[in-house]
Amino acid sequence: MSLKKVAAICCCLSLAGGLLTGCGNNQNANQEDGNSVRGTNEISGSLTIWEHDVSFEAPLEAVIEGFSQKYPEIEIDYETKDGNTYYSLLTTSIQSGEAPDLFWTNGNSTSNMKDLAANDALMDLTEIVDYSDLEESSLALGRVNGKMYSVPWMSFDTRCCYYNKEIFEKEGWQVPGTFQEFETLLEKQKAAGYIPISLSPNNTWCILFAYEPIQAAMNPEYAKGLEGYSVKATDQPAADSLNKMLEWKNKGYFGENCMGVTDGNAQILAFTTGKAVMDIAGSWDNTTITDNNPDLQLGAFQIPAEDGTKGMVGSFANGFSVYKDTPNKEAAQAFIKYCASIEAQTAWVQTLGAVSGSSKIEASSEIANEISDADVTYISWQSLLANNAKEGESATTIWEEDSPKLFSGEVTVDELLAELSKVMQ
Repeated sequence: MSLKKVAAICCCLSLAGGLLTGCGNNQNANQEDGNSVRGTNEISGSLTIWEHDVSFEAPLEAVIEGFSQKYPEIEIDYETKDGNTYYSLLTTSIQSGEAPDLFWTNGNSTSNMKDLAANDALMDLTEIVDYSDLEESSLALGRVNGKMYSVPWMSFDTRCCYYNKEIFEKEGWQVPGTFQEFETLLEKQKAAGYIPISLSPNNTWCILFAYEPIQAAMNPEYAKGLEGYSVKATDQPAADSLNKMLEWKNKGYFGENCMGVTDGNAQILAFTTGKAVMDIAGSWDNTTITDNNPDLQLGAFQIPAEDGTKGMVGSFANGFSVYKDTPNKEAAQAFIKYCASIEAQTAWVQTLGAVSGSSKIEASSEIANEISDADVTYISWQSLLANNAKEGESATTIWEEDSPKLFSGEVTVDELLAELSKVMQ
């Protein structure tokens, strides 16, 4: 990536909320800070941590390793849960009084953390954690009614279109420069006998992470208006993008048997085995993709708008909250404080191979730089559902339950958006 392009991206990200992706001054990951204590520490005990997806296992292990060097007397076990059942398992464990000491939530991206805070299940971290090394624009992710209940990660969770560079080179295909060129490429790939895009239409998150960049590419002005809620989540551009995905399904661009792709793991597998040429998914999946097939010549780009501009949809990632009634309070507080340190944040971002959202942390991989090659950033469409629903209503639940039904034909786009409209402010 050229220096000129990097500077342009940094400018765009600064305007969008103070983000600097993979550039700026890197600080020593081993510096002293308010969350990191050097030397022998007498705190002991045991902790259990829940993470919601195997994609985050490696960075969590890296953070635990760094923490354990400072707190060798604290034993840590972690469990990776199925994202589809994660919150139901978490709710059950809290209700039974057997919750893990620390656990992941979406933060304010969904209503789950707010509900847990309202039910007095989360420890108030406002005066416990030093947040000074984190980007100010990330903190809203962990804040409820003026109090902090989680520690965000400085990875910028965005979406992108992964592609198989070897197949592109073999077939003479170029990364598209406009949205029309992207659609033309899909037809060429199908005609050549490939599945153009790997997608699981059975998984609401797989649908969302493809839908949002498609939506931003089809209507950049609409995507821009999401941030200030000057447009509604159910306006016509939202319907147009969903209908475009259904059109692509009917044309076979997701594969003739896409309804048999059960979940995100199956979606990644179809791509890493070469059955599909592209995979529109989260930036955090790049490590899993590489682990599945180390020989894959992986590339990434943002789907361009018709005018050639490239938008990057996403937000900071949320991290862990602390169970208020943890029997291991001192150890849990030590771990959550460590999570906010530059050392832990760097380990997370770089091990994940993520796009960095902090000027203090450099991205660690070329693929992260390819993902962040964009002209503008947009917030997630789903964040409108989470933050602008009527009191006592959950638009995100409607989306999660009904978006897969679009692809099975059980509901129409208009029916889904009408249901969302009823519960939105």
